[in-house]
Amino acid sequence: MSGTDIISGLINIALTGGLGIITFFLKRTMDELDKCKTDIAKIKEDYITKEDFFREQGKTDRKLDRIMDILLEIKGGK
Repeated sequence: MSGTDIISGLINIALTGGLGIITFFLKRTMDELDKCKTDIAKIKEDYITKEDFFREQGKTDRKLDRIMDILLEIKGGK
C-alpha cells in the first residue's frame, strides 16, 4: 500500500463520516419540524380563537346582567 492509497482511504472515511453526521442532524431537525407541525395542529384543534372567547364572554356578561336585573326586581318588589 502506498502513501497515496492511505491518504485516499482516509479522505473517503472522513467524507463518509461527514455525510453520516450531516444526515443524522438533518433527520433530527426534520423530525423536530414534524413534531412542531403536529403540535400546532393540535393547538388549533383544542383551543378557541380570541374572537370566539370574546363572543362567549359577551354572552356570559349579558346573562349576568339579566340575573342582576331579576334580583334587583325581586328586592325592589318586597
